[in-house]
Amino acid sequence: MRAVYLYSGMADVARLTGDETLYGACRRLWDNITEKKMYVTGGIGSTHLGEAFTYAYDLPNDTAYAETCASIGLVFFARRMLEIAPEARYANVMERALYNGVLSGMALDGKSFFYVNPLEVLPEACHKDERKFHVKPVRQKWFGCACCPPNLARLLSSIGSYAYTENEDTLFLHLYMGSTLEKKIGEKTADIRVESNFPWEGDVKITIRAKDTGLKLALRIPDWCSRYELDGFTGGTEEKDGYLYLQKDWGEEEEFTLHFPMEVRLIAAKEAVREDIGKVAVMRGPVVYCLEETDNGKDLQKLLIDPELNVTVSDGNICGTPVKKLTAAGFRQLDTHIEKESEALYHVWKKPEFEKAELSYIPYYTWANRGENEMQVWTRVRD
Repeated sequence: MRAVYLYSGMADVARLTGDETLYGACRRLWDNITEKKMYVTGGIGSTHLGEAFTYAYDLPNDTAYAETCASIGLVFFARRMLEIAPEARYANVMERALYNGVLSGMALDGKSFFYVNPLEVLPEACHKDERKFHVKPVRQKWFGCACCPPNLARLLSSIGSYAYTENEDTLFLHLYMGSTLEKKIGEKTADIRVESNFPWEGDVKITIRAKDTGLKLALRIPDWCSRYELDGFTGGTEEKDGYLYLQKDWGEEEEFTLHFPMEVRLIAAKEAVREDIGKVAVMRGPVVYCLEETDNGKDLQKLLIDPELNVTVSDGNICGTPVKKLTAAGFRQLDTHIEKESEALYHVWKKPEFEKAELSYIPYYTWANRGENEMQVWTRVRD
Protein backbone atom coordinates (compact mmCIF):
# COMPACT_ATOMS: atom_id res chain seq x y z
CA MET A 1 0.00 0.00 0.00
CA ARG A 2 2.71 2.48 0.96
CA ALA A 3 4.54 1.84 -2.29
CA VAL A 4 1.61 2.53 -4.64
CA TYR A 5 0.63 5.60 -2.63
CA LEU A 6 4.17 6.90 -3.13
CA TYR A 7 4.07 6.01 -6.83
CA SER A 8 0.75 7.86 -7.19
CA GLY A 9 2.41 10.98 -5.80
CA MET A 10 5.38 10.50 -8.12
CA ALA A 11 3.03 10.33 -11.11
CA ASP A 12 1.30 13.55 -10.03
CA VAL A 13 4.62 15.35 -9.73
CA ALA A 14 5.77 13.98 -13.10
CA ARG A 15 2.59 15.24 -14.77
CA LEU A 16 2.57 18.68 -13.14
CA THR A 17 6.27 19.37 -13.71
CA GLY A 18 6.70 17.59 -17.04
CA ASP A 19 9.58 15.58 -15.58
CA GLU A 20 10.17 12.85 -18.17
CA THR A 21 12.78 11.08 -16.04
CA LEU A 22 10.31 10.74 -13.17
CA TYR A 23 7.59 9.64 -15.56
CA GLY A 24 9.93 6.99 -16.96
CA ALA A 25 10.49 5.70 -13.43
CA CYS A 26 6.72 5.52 -12.92
CA ARG A 27 6.32 3.49 -16.11
CA ARG A 28 9.04 1.03 -15.07
CA LEU A 29 7.47 0.63 -11.63
CA TRP A 30 4.05 0.10 -13.19
CA ASP A 31 5.37 -2.55 -15.57
CA ASN A 32 7.21 -4.35 -12.77
CA ILE A 33 4.11 -4.47 -10.58
CA THR A 34 1.54 -5.46 -13.18
CA GLU A 35 3.69 -7.87 -15.21
CA LYS A 36 5.57 -9.64 -12.39
CA LYS A 37 3.92 -9.05 -9.00
CA MET A 38 0.16 -8.68 -9.42
CA TYR A 39 -2.43 -11.35 -8.68
CA VAL A 40 -5.05 -12.17 -11.31
CA THR A 41 -7.57 -10.37 -9.07
CA GLY A 42 -5.63 -7.10 -9.18
CA GLY A 43 -4.33 -7.75 -5.66
CA ILE A 44 -0.75 -6.77 -4.83
CA GLY A 45 1.58 -7.60 -1.95
CA SER A 46 2.49 -11.27 -1.66
CA THR A 47 3.69 -11.36 1.96
CA HIS A 48 2.36 -10.13 5.31
CA LEU A 49 5.94 -9.58 6.50
CA GLY A 50 6.22 -5.84 6.04
CA GLU A 51 3.05 -5.90 3.91
CA ALA A 52 5.37 -6.04 0.96
CA PHE A 53 6.29 -7.17 -2.51
CA THR A 54 8.91 -9.93 -2.54
CA TYR A 55 10.47 -11.01 -5.85
CA ALA A 56 9.21 -11.47 -9.39
CA TYR A 57 6.51 -14.12 -9.86
CA ASP A 58 6.26 -14.93 -6.15
CA LEU A 59 2.48 -15.06 -5.90
CA PRO A 60 1.40 -17.60 -3.26
CA ASN A 61 -2.36 -18.01 -3.09
CA ASP A 62 -2.97 -19.20 0.45
CA THR A 63 -0.57 -16.81 2.21
CA ALA A 64 -1.24 -13.81 -0.04
CA TYR A 65 -1.53 -10.43 1.63
CA ALA A 66 -3.22 -8.52 -1.20
CA GLU A 67 -4.47 -5.85 1.19
CA THR A 68 -7.67 -4.11 0.15
CA CYS A 69 -5.95 -0.74 0.55
CA ALA A 70 -3.14 -1.88 -1.73
CA SER A 71 -5.58 -2.63 -4.57
CA ILE A 72 -7.18 0.75 -3.96
CA GLY A 73 -3.72 2.33 -4.14
CA LEU A 74 -3.14 0.55 -7.45
CA VAL A 75 -6.36 2.17 -8.72
CA PHE A 76 -5.02 5.57 -7.58
CA PHE A 77 -1.76 4.93 -9.43
CA ALA A 78 -3.60 3.78 -12.57
CA ARG A 79 -5.73 6.90 -12.74
CA ARG A 80 -2.73 9.18 -12.42
CA MET A 81 -0.91 7.33 -15.17
CA LEU A 82 -4.00 7.74 -17.35
CA GLU A 83 -3.87 11.48 -16.81
CA ILE A 84 -0.33 11.52 -18.17
CA ALA A 85 -0.87 9.10 -21.05
CA PRO A 86 -4.32 7.69 -21.93
CA GLU A 87 -3.24 4.10 -22.57
CA ALA A 88 -5.79 1.36 -22.02
CA ARG A 89 -3.35 -0.85 -20.11
CA TYR A 90 -3.72 1.41 -17.09
CA ALA A 91 -7.50 1.38 -17.22
CA ASN A 92 -7.56 -2.40 -17.77
CA VAL A 93 -5.73 -2.93 -14.48
CA MET A 94 -7.91 -0.33 -12.78
CA GLU A 95 -11.04 -2.21 -13.86
CA ARG A 96 -9.60 -5.60 -12.81
CA ALA A 97 -8.70 -4.31 -9.36
CA LEU A 98 -12.07 -2.59 -8.86
CA TYR A 99 -14.27 -5.55 -9.74
CA ASN A 100 -12.15 -8.12 -7.92
CA GLY A 101 -9.40 -7.17 -5.46
CA VAL A 102 -11.23 -4.09 -4.15
CA LEU A 103 -14.87 -5.25 -3.99
CA SER A 104 -13.86 -8.48 -2.23
CA GLY A 105 -12.77 -6.32 0.69
CA MET A 106 -16.36 -5.65 1.77
CA ALA A 107 -19.26 -8.01 2.45
CA LEU A 108 -22.32 -7.72 0.24
CA ASP A 109 -24.27 -6.14 3.11
CA GLY A 110 -21.49 -3.61 3.71
CA LYS A 111 -21.12 -4.58 7.37
CA SER A 112 -17.85 -6.55 7.48
CA PHE A 113 -14.49 -6.35 5.75
CA PHE A 114 -11.37 -8.15 4.60
CA TYR A 115 -7.98 -6.61 5.25
CA VAL A 116 -6.31 -9.50 3.41
CA ASN A 117 -7.71 -10.94 0.16
CA PRO A 118 -6.26 -14.43 -0.45
CA LEU A 119 -6.90 -16.54 -3.54
CA GLU A 120 -7.14 -19.82 -1.66
CA VAL A 121 -8.46 -20.55 1.82
CA LEU A 122 -8.63 -23.62 4.03
CA PRO A 123 -10.29 -22.40 7.25
CA GLU A 124 -8.51 -25.00 9.42
CA ALA A 125 -5.14 -23.62 8.29
CA CYS A 126 -6.20 -20.06 9.13
CA HIS A 127 -7.01 -21.14 12.69
CA LYS A 128 -4.11 -23.53 13.36
CA ASP A 129 -1.13 -22.36 11.29
CA GLU A 130 0.43 -19.12 12.56
CA ARG A 131 1.95 -18.54 9.13
CA LYS A 132 -1.63 -17.95 7.95
CA PHE A 133 -3.08 -16.14 10.95
CA HIS A 134 -3.24 -12.97 8.84
CA VAL A 135 -5.68 -14.71 6.48
CA LYS A 136 -9.26 -14.65 7.75
CA PRO A 137 -11.83 -17.12 6.37
CA VAL A 138 -14.66 -14.65 7.03
CA ARG A 139 -14.81 -10.86 6.95
CA GLN A 140 -14.23 -8.97 10.18
CA LYS A 141 -16.49 -6.32 11.72
CA TRP A 142 -13.58 -3.93 12.31
CA PHE A 143 -9.80 -3.74 12.69
CA GLY A 144 -7.33 -2.23 15.10
CA CYS A 145 -5.78 -0.51 12.10
CA ALA A 146 -9.00 0.28 10.25
CA CYS A 147 -7.67 1.79 7.02
CA CYS A 148 -9.50 -0.47 4.57
CA PRO A 149 -13.20 0.21 5.38
CA PRO A 150 -13.06 4.02 5.05
CA ASN A 151 -10.71 3.73 2.08
CA LEU A 152 -13.30 1.57 0.34
CA ALA A 153 -16.03 4.08 1.15
CA ARG A 154 -13.91 6.92 -0.21
CA LEU A 155 -13.17 5.10 -3.45
CA LEU A 156 -16.73 3.98 -4.15
CA SER A 157 -18.18 7.39 -3.37
CA SER A 158 -15.79 9.02 -5.86
CA ILE A 159 -15.97 6.32 -8.53
CA GLY A 160 -17.04 8.80 -11.21
CA SER A 161 -13.58 10.37 -11.22
CA TYR A 162 -12.14 6.97 -12.17
CA ALA A 163 -14.71 6.24 -14.87
CA TYR A 164 -13.70 9.36 -16.80
CA THR A 165 -10.68 11.54 -17.41
CA GLU A 166 -10.39 14.43 -19.85
CA ASN A 167 -8.11 16.87 -21.62
CA GLU A 168 -8.89 20.07 -23.53
CA ASP A 169 -11.14 18.52 -26.18
CA THR A 170 -11.35 14.78 -25.46
CA LEU A 171 -13.38 12.87 -22.91
CA PHE A 172 -11.98 9.42 -22.05
CA LEU A 173 -14.43 6.76 -20.90
CA HIS A 174 -12.52 4.11 -18.94
CA LEU A 175 -15.21 2.26 -16.97
CA TYR A 176 -18.57 1.35 -18.48
CA MET A 177 -20.84 1.90 -15.51
CA GLY A 178 -24.17 3.71 -15.72
CA SER A 179 -23.49 7.42 -15.36
CA THR A 180 -24.23 10.96 -16.51
CA LEU A 181 -21.71 13.71 -17.05
CA GLU A 182 -21.54 17.35 -18.12
CA LYS A 183 -18.29 18.53 -19.74
CA LYS A 184 -17.52 22.18 -20.37
CA ILE A 185 -15.81 22.89 -23.69
CA GLY A 186 -15.18 26.61 -24.00
CA GLU A 187 -18.54 28.32 -23.59
CA LYS A 188 -20.53 25.18 -24.40
CA THR A 189 -21.52 22.10 -22.44
CA ALA A 190 -21.60 18.50 -23.63
CA ASP A 191 -23.99 16.11 -21.88
CA ILE A 192 -23.14 12.40 -21.86
CA ARG A 193 -25.27 9.57 -20.51
CA VAL A 194 -24.05 5.97 -20.26
CA GLU A 195 -26.45 3.07 -19.70
CA SER A 196 -25.10 -0.42 -19.07
CA ASN A 197 -25.41 -3.50 -16.91
CA PHE A 198 -21.67 -4.00 -16.47
CA PRO A 199 -20.04 -6.26 -15.51
CA TRP A 200 -22.77 -8.83 -16.24
CA GLU A 201 -23.80 -7.69 -19.73
CA GLY A 202 -21.61 -6.22 -22.45
CA ASP A 203 -24.00 -3.77 -24.15
CA VAL A 204 -23.28 -0.09 -23.50
CA LYS A 205 -25.67 2.62 -24.73
CA ILE A 206 -24.24 6.13 -24.95
CA THR A 207 -26.37 9.23 -25.49
CA ILE A 208 -24.71 12.58 -26.27
CA ARG A 209 -25.88 16.18 -26.54
CA ALA A 210 -22.82 18.03 -27.78
CA LYS A 211 -23.79 20.22 -30.74
CA ASP A 212 -21.04 22.60 -31.92
CA THR A 213 -18.68 21.63 -29.09
CA GLY A 214 -15.94 19.89 -31.10
CA LEU A 215 -15.98 17.09 -28.54
CA LYS A 216 -13.87 13.99 -29.12
CA LEU A 217 -14.88 10.85 -27.27
CA ALA A 218 -12.40 8.05 -26.52
CA LEU A 219 -13.85 4.67 -25.51
CA ARG A 220 -11.67 1.98 -23.95
CA ILE A 221 -11.58 -1.39 -25.69
CA PRO A 222 -11.15 -3.85 -22.76
CA ASP A 223 -8.27 -6.30 -22.88
CA TRP A 224 -10.66 -9.16 -22.04
CA CYS A 225 -12.62 -8.47 -25.24
CA SER A 226 -11.42 -10.17 -28.44
CA ARG A 227 -13.86 -8.24 -30.63
CA TYR A 228 -16.50 -5.54 -30.37
CA GLU A 229 -19.21 -3.85 -32.41
CA LEU A 230 -20.18 -0.19 -32.65
CA ASP A 231 -23.77 0.41 -33.79
CA GLY A 232 -25.47 3.69 -34.63
CA PHE A 233 -22.41 5.93 -34.94
CA THR A 234 -21.85 7.64 -38.31
CA GLY A 235 -18.73 9.75 -37.75
CA GLY A 236 -15.01 9.15 -37.92
CA THR A 237 -13.27 6.52 -35.80
CA GLU A 238 -9.67 5.73 -34.96
CA GLU A 239 -8.14 3.11 -32.65
CA LYS A 240 -5.12 4.20 -30.64
CA ASP A 241 -3.49 2.82 -27.47
CA GLY A 242 -6.49 0.64 -26.70
CA TYR A 243 -9.12 3.37 -27.17
CA LEU A 244 -11.64 3.93 -29.94
CA TYR A 245 -11.70 7.64 -30.73
CA LEU A 246 -14.97 9.07 -32.08
CA GLN A 247 -15.20 12.47 -33.75
CA LYS A 248 -17.96 14.19 -35.70
CA ASP A 249 -20.17 17.26 -35.81
CA TRP A 250 -22.57 16.22 -33.08
CA GLY A 251 -26.28 16.91 -33.39
CA GLU A 252 -28.78 17.96 -30.73
CA GLU A 253 -28.93 14.41 -29.40
CA GLU A 254 -27.30 11.28 -30.71
CA GLU A 255 -27.04 7.77 -29.39
CA PHE A 256 -25.06 4.68 -30.28
CA THR A 257 -24.26 1.31 -28.72
CA LEU A 258 -21.09 -0.64 -28.03
CA HIS A 259 -21.31 -4.42 -27.85
CA PHE A 260 -18.61 -6.28 -25.89
CA PRO A 261 -19.10 -10.08 -25.85
CA MET A 262 -18.86 -11.37 -22.27
CA GLU A 263 -17.01 -14.57 -23.04
CA VAL A 264 -15.84 -17.06 -20.42
CA ARG A 265 -12.07 -17.56 -20.57
CA LEU A 266 -9.52 -19.82 -18.91
CA ILE A 267 -6.56 -17.75 -17.73
CA ALA A 268 -3.12 -19.29 -17.19
CA ALA A 269 -0.23 -17.72 -15.30
CA LYS A 270 3.32 -17.49 -16.59
CA GLU A 271 5.16 -20.75 -15.86
CA ALA A 272 7.47 -18.90 -13.47
CA VAL A 273 4.53 -18.56 -11.06
CA ARG A 274 5.16 -21.90 -9.37
CA GLU A 275 1.94 -22.00 -7.37
CA ASP A 276 -0.26 -21.82 -10.48
CA ILE A 277 1.47 -24.11 -12.94
CA GLY A 278 -1.00 -26.60 -14.42
CA LYS A 279 -3.91 -24.53 -13.15
CA VAL A 280 -6.30 -21.96 -14.59
CA ALA A 281 -8.42 -19.13 -13.30
CA VAL A 282 -11.86 -18.55 -14.78
CA MET A 283 -12.94 -15.09 -15.92
CA ARG A 284 -16.05 -13.72 -17.59
CA GLY A 285 -15.58 -10.19 -18.84
CA PRO A 286 -13.64 -8.33 -16.14
CA VAL A 287 -14.82 -10.61 -13.31
CA VAL A 288 -12.62 -13.31 -11.76
CA TYR A 289 -14.50 -16.37 -10.50
CA CYS A 290 -13.76 -18.85 -7.72
CA LEU A 291 -14.90 -22.17 -6.29
CA GLU A 292 -16.42 -22.27 -2.82
CA GLU A 293 -17.05 -25.26 -0.57
CA THR A 294 -20.68 -24.22 -0.13
CA ASP A 295 -21.36 -25.09 -3.77
CA ASN A 296 -18.76 -27.78 -4.47
CA GLY A 297 -18.17 -29.68 -1.23
CA LYS A 298 -14.91 -30.13 0.65
CA ASP A 299 -11.44 -30.77 -0.76
CA LEU A 300 -11.52 -28.26 -3.59
CA GLN A 301 -7.93 -29.28 -4.44
CA LYS A 302 -9.35 -32.54 -5.86
CA LEU A 303 -11.39 -30.74 -8.51
CA LEU A 304 -10.24 -30.36 -12.12
CA ILE A 305 -11.83 -28.36 -14.91
CA ASP A 306 -12.45 -29.68 -18.41
CA PRO A 307 -10.20 -27.71 -20.82
CA GLU A 308 -12.94 -27.87 -23.47
CA LEU A 309 -14.63 -25.20 -21.34
CA ASN A 310 -18.21 -26.46 -21.47
CA VAL A 311 -19.68 -23.67 -19.34
CA THR A 312 -23.23 -22.57 -18.60
CA VAL A 313 -23.88 -18.98 -17.51
CA SER A 314 -26.94 -18.46 -15.33
CA ASP A 315 -28.59 -15.77 -13.24
CA GLY A 316 -28.21 -16.28 -9.53
CA ASN A 317 -27.79 -14.41 -6.31
CA ILE A 318 -25.49 -14.46 -3.33
CA CYS A 319 -27.27 -13.34 -0.16
CA GLY A 320 -29.86 -11.50 -2.25
CA THR A 321 -27.35 -9.79 -4.56
CA PRO A 322 -27.87 -10.64 -8.27
CA VAL A 323 -24.80 -12.16 -9.96
CA LYS A 324 -23.92 -14.32 -12.92
CA LYS A 325 -22.94 -17.84 -11.87
CA LEU A 326 -20.94 -20.28 -13.96
CA THR A 327 -21.33 -24.06 -14.11
CA ALA A 328 -18.40 -25.83 -15.75
CA ALA A 329 -17.86 -29.44 -16.70
CA GLY A 330 -15.11 -30.96 -14.61
CA PHE A 331 -13.85 -33.90 -12.62
CA ARG A 332 -13.15 -34.91 -9.04
CA GLN A 333 -10.00 -36.93 -8.40
CA LEU A 334 -10.62 -40.14 -6.48
CA ASP A 335 -8.35 -41.53 -3.78
CA THR A 336 -5.89 -43.92 -5.39
CA HIS A 337 -4.32 -45.72 -2.41
CA ILE A 338 -5.26 -49.35 -1.85
CA GLU A 339 -7.47 -50.19 1.11
CA LYS A 340 -4.79 -51.68 3.39
CA GLU A 341 -2.75 -48.47 3.02
CA SER A 342 -5.69 -46.14 3.51
CA GLU A 343 -4.24 -44.70 6.72
CA ALA A 344 -0.72 -44.29 5.35
CA LEU A 345 0.69 -40.84 4.73
CA TYR A 346 2.51 -42.11 1.62
CA HIS A 347 1.68 -44.92 -0.76
CA VAL A 348 2.85 -46.38 -4.05
CA TRP A 349 1.83 -44.16 -6.94
CA LYS A 350 -1.08 -45.25 -9.09
CA LYS A 351 -2.55 -43.52 -12.10
CA PRO A 352 -5.23 -41.14 -10.80
CA GLU A 353 -8.86 -41.97 -11.34
CA PHE A 354 -11.60 -39.41 -11.76
CA GLU A 355 -15.34 -39.09 -11.69
CA LYS A 356 -17.30 -36.46 -13.56
CA ALA A 357 -18.37 -33.43 -11.58
CA GLU A 358 -20.01 -30.08 -12.12
CA LEU A 359 -17.94 -27.13 -10.92
CA SER A 360 -19.97 -24.20 -9.63
CA TYR A 361 -18.18 -20.86 -9.86
CA ILE A 362 -19.19 -17.58 -8.22
CA PRO A 363 -17.63 -14.10 -8.62
CA TYR A 364 -14.52 -13.90 -6.47
CA TYR A 365 -15.65 -10.72 -4.73
CA THR A 366 -18.73 -12.53 -3.35
CA TRP A 367 -16.89 -15.33 -1.54
CA ALA A 368 -17.24 -15.77 2.25
CA ASN A 369 -20.68 -14.17 2.33
CA ARG A 370 -22.32 -17.51 3.19
CA GLY A 371 -20.22 -18.52 6.16
CA GLU A 372 -16.77 -20.00 6.72
CA ASN A 373 -15.70 -22.47 4.04
CA GLU A 374 -12.95 -23.41 1.60
CA MET A 375 -12.27 -21.22 -1.44
CA GLN A 376 -9.90 -21.33 -4.40
CA VAL A 377 -9.40 -19.25 -7.54
CA TRP A 378 -6.88 -21.47 -9.37
CA THR A 379 -8.11 -24.91 -10.45
CA ARG A 380 -6.20 -27.81 -11.97
CA VAL A 381 -6.87 -28.69 -15.62
CA ARG A 382 -7.66 -32.24 -16.70
CA ASP A 383 -5.23 -33.33 -19.41
